[in-house]
Amino acid sequence: MKKSNPLLNLESLPLIAALALAVGACGGKDEERPAPAPVEQLPVVKVELFSWWVAPGEAEALQKLIDLHRENYPNQRIVNGAATTAEQSKLLLLERLTEGEPPDVMQSSAYNIRQDLAAYPGIVQPLDALFEEEGLSKVIVPELLDDVTLDGSVQALPVNMHRENTIFYNKRIFADNQLEPPTSLEELLAACEKLKKKGITPIATTSEGWVLRILFNTLAMGVYDSEAFTAYWTGNAELDEDKLSSAIDAFDTVLTQYVDADAADAAVGWTDAAQAVFAGEAAMFPHGDWTKGYFEQLGWTPDFDFGAFAAPGSRELFWYSADVFAIATGAPQESAAHDFLRTVGSKEGQVAFNKIKGSSPIRLDVDPKLLDPIGRQVLDDLKNAKFRVQVRNNDAWDIGLARFAVDHDKEALIQIYRDSPPQR
Repeated sequence: MKKSNPLLNLESLPLIAALALAVGACGGKDEERPAPAPVEQLPVVKVELFSWWVAPGEAEALQKLIDLHRENYPNQRIVNGAATTAEQSKLLLLERLTEGEPPDVMQSSAYNIRQDLAAYPGIVQPLDALFEEEGLSKVIVPELLDDVTLDGSVQALPVNMHRENTIFYNKRIFADNQLEPPTSLEELLAACEKLKKKGITPIATTSEGWVLRILFNTLAMGVYDSEAFTAYWTGNAELDEDKLSSAIDAFDTVLTQYVDADAADAAVGWTDAAQAVFAGEAAMFPHGDWTKGYFEQLGWTPDFDFGAFAAPGSRELFWYSADVFAIATGAPQESAAHDFLRTVGSKEGQVAFNKIKGSSPIRLDVDPKLLDPIGRQVLDDLKNAKFRVQVRNNDAWDIGLARFAVDHDKEALIQIYRDSPPQR
């Protein structure tokens, strides 16, 4: 998901520690000891979190984490100090950091945290001790652990894994038209044609470059295969212009024949596209699986009202983005920030958050039975994926894909991929 911000820090006063301090440090067993202080009399510690999660689905998921943390640490209060959009939050955070007024906990992504640290070295605190104490290095998805490890130290705690090679679909529409989830690009386009003839919009999307990139990648995976797609988009293979040309042709076909009429409207965002599927105005939405969390907030039940399947040709590939929390250097409530990350990284925290957010837990030891049917299937895909690869972003691609949706200039789009190849 195209968002970028750092996040981190909290200070805690665990109840057990407070009770221990309330008890005399010495004295015999018959010596009278003062009664422990009631919880309500303990000092309240306010921990500032910097997070952009305010949209339906993500806001509820974050609140679930905050509620769980308060159960674990009754006298800590998590307060979100970020702005209402990712870009506004990033600018505000940068201003806070440069003025020496960091929040406690900052949100970023596994992709952007490296860029953040390259531009502003030392803005976050290494988390090696926390990972060791909580045993996280042994249970976290290995590729994800590598993503947040820089210069030999863990710099951030991943919160989730969002698969971006997912197609969501309206189960009633599929059932009414005797359709099964397609397993190849040819089957997908055939399903689109069948739906179009029935007067149903096959695919919802928007004119935003990052949304179109997800749609294009979804189709490109069907032209390539999991291995070939991974090799090129991770910078480990040369550009195959024949395959890229075929992927652009499929993209052009979908844009000109199978997307909703409102897709070109600049005011239409990804939630509007999801709403079209929810309202039965479109059958499918290729997007990241934060869509699942949004559908549930609208009142839909996973695997009953809506389904999800891996993009055709990508069953062996888990193409993911991940949100992370980091603790800022100079965090006012450093101890409590670590406590919050303990809640986030726990099995309970992972299940509580990701069931609502729509994403997969970062831990491979989470009991799948605690997830809904779609969550269980995606987690199974994650565990069995031959290729687990972090999404590659490139502004030039997003701009080029958005321009192509207007002018359909194939050669110009191919040139963008020549000029801006994927980086390792």
